[in-house]
Order: sequence, then C-alpha cells, then structure tokens
Amino acid sequence: MQITFIRHAETISNSSHVWQGHRDSPLSERGRLQAAALGRRPSLGSFDLVVASDLGRVQETAHLAGLEPEVDSAWREIHLGRWEGLTSAEIGARYPDDMAALRGGEDIPLGGGESSSALVERIEAAIAAIADRTDPGDRVAVLTHGGVIQSVVAGHLGLRGRPRPWPIDRLVNTSMTTLEYAGRPILRVFNDASHTEAARHPDETGSLVALVRHGETLANVEGRWQGVTDGALTEEGLAQAARLAAVYDGFGHVYASCLQRARDTAAALAAARGVGVAIRGDLHELDFGKWEDLTPEQVQEQSPEAWAAVYVHHRDLPRGAIGETAAAAGRRIAAAVQ
Repeated sequence: MQITFIRHAETISNSSHVWQGHRDSPLSERGRLQAAALGRRPSLGSFDLVVASDLGRVQETAHLAGLEPEVDSAWREIHLGRWEGLTSAEIGARYPDDMAALRGGEDIPLGGGESSSALVERIEAAIAAIADRTDPGDRVAVLTHGGVIQSVVAGHLGLRGRPRPWPIDRLVNTSMTTLEYAGRPILRVFNDASHTEAARHPDETGSLVALVRHGETLANVEGRWQGVTDGALTEEGLAQAARLAAVYDGFGHVYASCLQRARDTAAALAAARGVGVAIRGDLHELDFGKWEDLTPEQVQEQSPEAWAAVYVHHRDLPRGAIGETAAAAGRRIAAAVQ
C-alpha cells in the first residue's frame, strides 16, 4: 500500500502566520490557485482511494482540485486549544513556559488541547484503518494538514521527541508526501510542490537548493551499485534529462558531480536555461569500495558478514571495506551544499 499525504492549500490564517488547529479559515487567493494547480497533476486521478479531513480548508482544497474524497475526522489537524487563532509570537508571549517545553521536545497538550502522542495515536489508528480496507498494491491519497504529515514523517525518520525545529518543518501548501507501507515504511517522496510557484522560488529563509538525481544509466537498469564508477546515461536517461529540462525552471546556477551521469543530466538542464554547469569533485555518489559495480545479491554473496553488519545490524561501516561510510558521505555533501 502506498499513501500520498497532501497538505491543504494556503488559507488566510496561513498567510497571516496564525495557528489554526481545529479552527477554520477560508483559502487565500493564492491557496485557490494552488488547489487548482494540484488538480492538474496527472497522478491525481490514479488513486484507488481518496480520504480527507473534515475541516473546511481541506474540503475546499479537494473541491477545487476536482476530488471527491471520503470524509474522516481522524485526519484533522492537531487540536491546539487556547493557542488556536494566535500567532507564534503571541503564543510565545502569553505562554513562554509551554513554548519552551514544546521546543525542548516535551510531550505536552498544546494550548491545553491535544498532545503530540495523542495525535500520533489518532493517526496510526487512521492508517491502520486504511490498511485494513485496501490491497497491498493500492494507492491512497489522504488530504490533511501540515502537523499531521510532519508527525507521520517524523515518526519514520526518528525525529519525534527531538527538540524543534525539525528539518521537515517547512511543508508547502498542497505539497505531496508519499510513503510506501510494505513491511517497514519507506519515504518515497517528501514535500513535492512542483505544481506551485513555491517549488521554484526561495522563501524568506534565503536560497533554494534543489537536489536532482541523474538520469537512468545501464547500471541502474541492471541493478548494479555504481558509486564512483563512471557510466553514461541510457537513451531513457537522456530522455528523462530532457523532460526535466522542459518543465523545471526558476534557477540561476547549476552544479554537478564530476561523474558523467550527473554531468550529462546537468548539461541538459543548464542548456535549456542558458546557464553554465560548475563541476564539483565533492558532489559524487557514495564510494562503495570493493562493492562497486556489483548487484546487492552479489554483495551479499561475496561479503555476507559485512552485508549483515551494514544492512541488518545498521552499522555504518566503510562500504566495500575501502569505501565511504554514509556519515562521511553526508558530511561531504553537506559541506558542498554550504
């Protein structure tokens, strides 16, 4: 089962930075445009089941997007009690101790309303109810709220209970986040708002950095781990790069890994916008060491103990004995982005 969580469109309260919770607010003009743009996404008509919160802002979003969802109050936003209708600044001024506790990761009833753990219990029951009535391969859309989606993703990424802000706090209105539920949940898509202007322009926090994966290679088709082993794009990979270049804009700079598959993808994107490509040696893939150019099955057969240590017991060892750890690759990429 795959569930795509869709946040409602922007409301007047959102644009005024007012916390809503169970209170409602009509969509802003921008929100109405977002909902209409959401409705033009080709994938929106391919769901086996569509469910939505009963709050007005979600129902209005669904209507403008051309959806007719089942209504389920279990998908409401977290209840914020006396905080509803206030801005963050007002809440901080009136309830400083509560805000400090929240930022410190404490599980308190927000504004005397609902606690994060109570929200989690409600959401998990709602997901279980969907699983009980769907088949393993079904695709489900859930139109809901930012706090709900953050809680779902935070649970799977191990962020619950950590001090805020979380690195997933900026969910764009009408963005789509997809999780696959087959054993351990897998996050497939996060905060995809490519149908809105928000995907193309920085907000008040500064520059917008988009991380783009290269087009398909022969190793991808054959299921081999490339790492830093080079290889060209397939015909489909070149077509993928061309399709991306045709629809993605709003950027002024393009950087690429030194590996050919990334360079060729970046070249198509940059050429469509008339900008150059800056090649960087620190943006390459994780170095898989002796596991380069092998399939996972071959790695498991040739290095059973190392495979078990990394992928069963989750020890972050150098891949293929002489390659990188995931932590080292993460630090390298983070430094490159900075």
